[in-house]
This record gives sequence, C-alpha cells and structure tokens, in this order.
Amino acid sequence: MQTFFTSLYSALISIFQNQRPADYGLYKTDIFAAVGWSTLGVALLLVLAFYYVFNSALRTGMFRTTHWVLTLALAAGLGVALAHHFSTSHGAESSTYLGYFMVVNMIVAALWFLIFSVLLKRWSTYARTTPFVGPF
Repeated sequence: MQTFFTSLYSALISIFQNQRPADYGLYKTDIFAAVGWSTLGVALLLVLAFYYVFNSALRTGMFRTTHWVLTLALAAGLGVALAHHFSTSHGAESSTYLGYFMVVNMIVAALWFLIFSVLLKRWSTYARTTPFVGPF
C-alpha cells in the first residue's frame, strides 16, 4: 500500500509541479505512506462519527447537508494539517512542493470522506440520505 500512496501523491503533485525537491526520497520512503494512512484513518473516523455517533447513537439531528459539508471541510482541513505536521516532523524543508503536497492531501482527504460516506451512510438512522438521495 506504500507504493499506492507514493504513486497517488507523486502523480497528483506533478500536476502542479514537475520538479521534485532534493528531499523527495524522504517523501517517498516515509512521508507519503504516513500521511496517506493517517488521512485515510481520519476520514473514516469522521464518517463513522457523523453517521453513527452523531446521527444514530446520540440523535443530535446533525443530518442536514450543511452539517455534512462542515464535516467534509473538517476532514479537508485535517488533511492539510496532517501533511504539514508529518512533513515537518520528518525533516522536510518548507518549499512549494510541501505547499502542493498539503493542497493535494486536502483534496485526497475530501475524496476519502466522500467515498466512505457513499459506502457507509445507508446504515445510519437519521442521515442515510445525507448528502444526497439515491441508490448509493
């Protein structure tokens, strides 16, 4: 799975910047996998919290599309924070590559959240039609 995250992030970042930084090996061996797994886990936890804690167990009534969008924005924001934290803690230099990596991870976090929402919303008590009604 490490090669999946390396390929995913390398391909998406190359849309914005073709030139790899001097510390690309660090991204490839340590950062991409750590950020990828963390982002996937955070997105899954937020989906589970939205659909099953807040809208099934606690019955908070946070089932509107606005609430879902706010949770999606939280996932995206945490994606940016995770990319920045793991990169700087592993010794990556502040550069435009890091900036693009943070933007890409924001998009990846939002996509994971959307995918998990589609897969897991149907068993929610109050939010099974959030953010959209349909066969998903």
